[in-house]
Amino acid sequence: MPSVPVWILIGVLLRALLLFLSMPVELQSDEAHYAWLGLGWERFGFLTDSQRFLWPPAYPFLHRVSFGLFQENGVLAVRILQVACSAATGWGVAALTRRLVNERAAPIAAGLWAVHLPLAGYCALGWPEPLFLSLFIPSLVLLHDATRDDDTLRLIAAGVLLGLAALFKEIGLAIGLLMAAWLLLRSRPGLRVDAARVALTFLFSMLLPLAPWAARNMQHHAAPILSGSTLGENAYQGWNGHDINFDVLPAVRAEGLEPRPDTGSLRALRADPSTAWPRPGGATLPLRQSAKLRHGLEWVTSHPAEFLGTRVAKFAHMLAPLSFPVRHLTLGHYGGPLGRGLPAKTFLALSTLQSLLMLLAAAIALARFAPSSGLFWIPSAVLLAQPLIVGMSRLRVPLIPFLFIAIAALIIRHEPSRARIAGVVALSALVLLMLSDYRPIAWLLQRAWEVA
Repeated sequence: MPSVPVWILIGVLLRALLLFLSMPVELQSDEAHYAWLGLGWERFGFLTDSQRFLWPPAYPFLHRVSFGLFQENGVLAVRILQVACSAATGWGVAALTRRLVNERAAPIAAGLWAVHLPLAGYCALGWPEPLFLSLFIPSLVLLHDATRDDDTLRLIAAGVLLGLAALFKEIGLAIGLLMAAWLLLRSRPGLRVDAARVALTFLFSMLLPLAPWAARNMQHHAAPILSGSTLGENAYQGWNGHDINFDVLPAVRAEGLEPRPDTGSLRALRADPSTAWPRPGGATLPLRQSAKLRHGLEWVTSHPAEFLGTRVAKFAHMLAPLSFPVRHLTLGHYGGPLGRGLPAKTFLALSTLQSLLMLLAAAIALARFAPSSGLFWIPSAVLLAQPLIVGMSRLRVPLIPFLFIAIAALIIRHEPSRARIAGVVALSALVLLMLSDYRPIAWLLQRAWEVA
């Protein structure tokens, strides 16, 4: 078994190879939006916010800096940075595994991270997940060490890193707030004063990099938005009378077939399209967001059965053996060798097989072998809960490092903390979810194979 540094090197080289083989890569959906925001910021000197939602600023800002330094190669420079920063994610996965499981599991988790093509493929694309993970996972390692050694400097560093991560993806803020509460509540009654000091130090350190952005939003939107404001838009997409699967929708649209092929989940899990509500307006961003959230909550309370059925479908979308790199292949967006011929077919087959095996192993591992620490379960629970609003395979990306940690514990047969029946139940539930989503899975994989 190679050592952790060797696995990190392999992982970075694999990501660099995928980037090289995929270039040029056509921008798709939100990728183009991020690049456009960055380009406009660089050209005009201010951030042109979306009317529908407000993204966290770090990824557009990074594009702004990159366009200023590298002009037409700005997007490529961001991709190269993502490849380089992935080393921090690989180190964080191994270090967190070493602390939460044991030394033997660390190189296994690092190896899983290094060779997992769907995760590696994101470094060649234009979403903030790779850079988010390079800050988020190391912040948990520092937080673990700070609480174990009562090290204030590491505690502050952990908070600052998590705050920076929240400037890439707002879910980092939700996790950080829950982590601060966990730091306070996990202590014994007699040690609450020390626990409060630790929790507040971590909390204020996390808020420090968020403060300038919050002040800007107070001025522009009259609301102290700390990271992003997308909940209302997600409620429009997820709490509504339609089933949108972003893993297949762009590919279906690109086909231009009339009528469109049926790529939905089982009909019993779909909402009645006649109950769909239109995106409401509003004079300001906060008003538009609150209006969408209000309409979404009204739909949930008025259609509880449809809400439950569509939640099953969205969990199936998130836990399907698909990925956005595979979707890019289906759309023909890889301009290099990765987009056609033997490299494309090999990438498609291995990515799909790796996703499937990872999910099946993770179901058993999470149910039986996962660490019991709040450092593991608080982020995992938040990330697993995302289909309560929307569902797609991209939402799985920040969760993958935690799945690797659990799978590493399974591989070394770390002492199980739960009975075998828990693993059987989890595995059965996952298989049923995949079967319920067989139409979109089969359609996208077939189209990807034809394109390749």
